[in-house]
Amino acid sequence: MSRFKSKKITIAAVCVVLVIGILCGVFIPRFAVKNIVQYNLAAGKQNSVDFNTDFKPYVLTDDSALYIDKESGAVAIVDAQGKVVFNSHSTSAAKNKLACVLAVTFRDKTGNSYIMNSALNVGSTDISTENKNDVTITFNFHENADDGEFQKIPLKFYEEHGGIKASVDLAQVELKNGFCIEKISILPGLFSENKPENKCFYTIPDGCGAQVDLTAFSEKSYSETLDVYGSDVTFGEYSQGATLPCFSMTKGSSMLTAFIDDGDAISSIYVKHNKGTGGDLYNSFVVTPYGKIDGRLVKGESYNGVVSQIYYLTKEGIKDYNSVSAIVRDNLTSKGYLPSEISGAFVDFPFFITVIGSENGRKNTIYTTFENAAEMIALLKTRGVRSIALRFSGAGKNGLNSGAKASVEISSVLGGEKEYNNLCKTAAEKNSSVWYDVDFAFNANKNGKKPDVYKSFREYLSKEPVKTNVATYDYAFSNISKAYKTLSTYESANVCINDLSCFLYTDVEGNVNRQIAMDNFSEKVQSLGVNGNIMLSHPAVYLMNQADAVFSVSQSSVLEEYAGVINVPLLQMVIHGSVCYGSEPINLFENSSDAVLKAVELGASPSFVFTHDNCNVLDYGVYATQTAKFYSSVKRMLPLMDMKITSHEQIVSGVYKITYDYSKVVYVNYNPSVVEVNGILVSAKDFIVI
Repeated sequence: MSRFKSKKITIAAVCVVLVIGILCGVFIPRFAVKNIVQYNLAAGKQNSVDFNTDFKPYVLTDDSALYIDKESGAVAIVDAQGKVVFNSHSTSAAKNKLACVLAVTFRDKTGNSYIMNSALNVGSTDISTENKNDVTITFNFHENADDGEFQKIPLKFYEEHGGIKASVDLAQVELKNGFCIEKISILPGLFSENKPENKCFYTIPDGCGAQVDLTAFSEKSYSETLDVYGSDVTFGEYSQGATLPCFSMTKGSSMLTAFIDDGDAISSIYVKHNKGTGGDLYNSFVVTPYGKIDGRLVKGESYNGVVSQIYYLTKEGIKDYNSVSAIVRDNLTSKGYLPSEISGAFVDFPFFITVIGSENGRKNTIYTTFENAAEMIALLKTRGVRSIALRFSGAGKNGLNSGAKASVEISSVLGGEKEYNNLCKTAAEKNSSVWYDVDFAFNANKNGKKPDVYKSFREYLSKEPVKTNVATYDYAFSNISKAYKTLSTYESANVCINDLSCFLYTDVEGNVNRQIAMDNFSEKVQSLGVNGNIMLSHPAVYLMNQADAVFSVSQSSVLEEYAGVINVPLLQMVIHGSVCYGSEPINLFENSSDAVLKAVELGASPSFVFTHDNCNVLDYGVYATQTAKFYSSVKRMLPLMDMKITSHEQIVSGVYKITYDYSKVVYVNYNPSVVEVNGILVSAKDFIVI
């Protein structure tokens, strides 16, 4: 009897502790950082495999075949002629520690990590075939070869949409008690090259896109991690974001493109250029996020769905970023990420203009009132600018410092709701539109450690950035509903989404991972398009099916400073003809004429950032005449708005040829003198549409 009472008291005590913990904001699970150990069990010597008689084909497409070595589990993707082109266990890959089919990081229940791969840490492999063009390799990972316990991961290969698909259903993975998968990489050695010969480069979705020449000599090694659809802001870890779920490698006359088909939101693309030549390129699925919050290691919700990549081996046609863009565009359209046709929000070629209202909602920081913005539209209209898409930033009651909760509450110092409605009416009368800039996840806080999503604007204004905090997932999610309700009372419900365009995050306490957050936010954002149109700032492609316009599409790569890296318009080629997009602000470039030509080259509508008062560098009055002149020139691009860019190439130095729908051609000449190309004269610092 006493034992029964003791148990009841213990249970009650635990309940009290849990309630107190919840009330105090203590969340589970969390692990102390100081005792966490990392075991790199994949750091040993790895052997290459002789690709000859040991291999046989299992999956066939019109252009390629998947070969598997039954003894080692090694994989190769072979061209139609039977020549091995890309393989998981090459000598080159072995030297880079990527000679494997699967690379996995496991975590035990105390948070210790175990880095393993299928070349060193697998006790056995089982190969089974259910149907033609359908094979599964089950890898039995072990921490210790003598303990008899295994982590079992089935990897399935099959033909889909003309490519070879590799997938892992995480619900079918068998793990030892207390273990979970933190990261998993499928075929990481497939895009590894130590001593490249002839034509060899990577195409990666960094910024607008980048091409990394692996034959170019680098004095030091460099690498970058590209979080697909933006960094996970929950853990305060920020990196360059990849807007597209893809990467590619070209060797000689062959090109292999990987498209991340399932689990794209939990993907991080890793690219490396070795000291000297060569490098590695692969994707890791972050199945269970781990990160530090307030000095403690926090474990997020594990993703239990399918992760997969599709591999396309290009047989014919252009084998560079032009081919990659076509593959990615088709896949994104079929997945519903890209609309099949461009929005009807613009009947004319729009000029994108950002105006900055107020820094912090006080009178001494007013740069542009709603009445001032109406004057801008009217003036530009009289000078021949037929259509303007005006994005109003800093219109909330605290200006650029408006947090997510108050982001759609109109500032009274700028004129209030009545004046904002008058601005919207003026714009509509002049074939233009106004877009209200909002945040859904970020809140201004002087003591915060998160990034300022308006940092670029503050730099233009020579102001110190204000650090911000991130709202919880539920809070950010509900902010969309609040914005919908508030915006529906305005004359125009057009909205420009700022933060969700370039960040994603887990909700550790709410058991929401990045993939769930992406799906939920994408669905929720659709409601904003019921009463108005949607614009994205610095876009992530997962929201583009809801977007009528995209603002500030990147024109460069953060890797461009390194040897062998050139910017390529991969992103622009993928989205042109599906979404109308603007360039980076023209008036912030030293040479505005070249900046306009760059917008034309990339198929973008030129954009500007203006203020009405108190900022000479952004004063719209100085640029009004020049803006109208630029518009008069680029409106020739109007007939191409709904066409796809099918080819982009440099013909001669300073001259580019851009092909639309395989028929219409634009030549852009950056040279100070006229140039003749293909019997066509292109004027100096000008372009021509054929």
